[in-house]
Amino acid sequence: MKKLLLSSILLLGSISLFAQDDCTTPLVATAGTNTAPAVIGTWEGGCFDLATTDAGAPMAGLWYTYTPASDGEVTISSDLAANVAPNSVDTMISVLTGTCGTLNCVASNDDVSATNYLSSVTFPVAAGVTYYIEWSNYWDGAGFNFDLTFTPISCLKTYGINSETNITTTSLTLNWDPSLSNPAGYQVEYGLTGFVQGTGTTVSTPTNSLALTGLTASTVYDYYVRSNCGATQSVWSTANPFTTAKVCPYTTGLDTAAAATGWTIATNGPGGQAINSTGAAGQAATPGYWIFGSSTTTANNNWLFSAPISLQANEQVTLTFYTRATTSPRTLRVTVGNNNTTAAQTTQLAALNVAAGTVWNQVTTVPTFTAPSAGIYYFGFNDNSAATATAVNMRLDTFSFTSVLGTNDFLSSNFSVFPNPVNNVINFSNDANAVVSLVEMTDLNGRVIKSLKVNATEGQISVSDLATGMYMMKITTDQGIAVKKIVKQ
Repeated sequence: MKKLLLSSILLLGSISLFAQDDCTTPLVATAGTNTAPAVIGTWEGGCFDLATTDAGAPMAGLWYTYTPASDGEVTISSDLAANVAPNSVDTMISVLTGTCGTLNCVASNDDVSATNYLSSVTFPVAAGVTYYIEWSNYWDGAGFNFDLTFTPISCLKTYGINSETNITTTSLTLNWDPSLSNPAGYQVEYGLTGFVQGTGTTVSTPTNSLALTGLTASTVYDYYVRSNCGATQSVWSTANPFTTAKVCPYTTGLDTAAAATGWTIATNGPGGQAINSTGAAGQAATPGYWIFGSSTTTANNNWLFSAPISLQANEQVTLTFYTRATTSPRTLRVTVGNNNTTAAQTTQLAALNVAAGTVWNQVTTVPTFTAPSAGIYYFGFNDNSAATATAVNMRLDTFSFTSVLGTNDFLSSNFSVFPNPVNNVINFSNDANAVVSLVEMTDLNGRVIKSLKVNATEGQISVSDLATGMYMMKITTDQGIAVKKIVKQ
């Protein structure tokens, strides 16, 4: 009955008086335990794009406001022992700023965990700003209790970690929400995923973004951020994971947080979607697999995007994964594009009917995808199933991306390059008696960074001046072009 999707959320509580039922006439919230009535007021969308409840009834909202006298941090929680039946045991909350009719989402939360359907959220607040709190009846419209706690803080950390941009196999730019304290700058500490904060590499930046270089391909890292307010510094943020672009072959079952890093979602609609993290019902008897939920009233249009994958021009990718549905068939589109947005998913690889049952079925997309140019690509999985009479889950697991370079594959197989990995000089030779005219070293964005003219069937090229990382060695001959992947140590 409960959906399988989690959101993030926050809110504030008030006194034991009942809040009003409209954004324009909310009750003022104060610190402490608050008793809320049934949720029957006007719904304004909040942080959730919902038109009807899970049962198909009209959406309703319950409104409070809170205006702090100083900068600080607010925690709102309905995760209280008092919230047992007949009180609501399944809440959903939005925190917003602006004016009624044009409110902007600050934070939100649906579930505390996969088994606790109450809500708890912590968010920063600025002195004098009015924050609107809207509780919804999406799952349960009964009354409930909630707590509000305010903690004054002069130097606030960043609470929102937004995205990574300019992603390559060895570099990217980290971006995060600015602190409400308008600090002079930030400190970022990063290292391999799971590193202990205080033992990583620390870098300062004057803005809420930082370009990192010299990273390793297909690798997951963590980073922490804190505000530098001059005389004081904020506490560190929690650990935030990121990944460099993957290179083929790449396989993941989404069994750990690190394995799922870089995978993103879009249009998280009423059906919901999430990683299953308990039990051992996955394709390989492991807990991690993706679940697309269903709605009894609305057609699905939920998206899952792969982590970024670096491909060379004409690299041919074969994608395999496993599917099954619980009680009735579902439909799934598989796409690819140069960004993890729905608009960028311009190439459809497959339109699948996912069979119901307890058996996992392996799918191989046909046709394979041939990259038109070197760059970063994202594979999309779009649940476009119709509404279902009862709850149905579609499950995906064990994604495998393999590839071959489509340009003169036979010639490439006849070329030897050694040593690989290489420190200083790499040698090349071939069994096809092909005369080499040009050798070019390119980075994984396709940029030529070194070239050497040759007139022989074998030779060598110095790479001692190249940075550590992965490169493509393009060898032009009288019989065609060979391309080899090179790792510079």
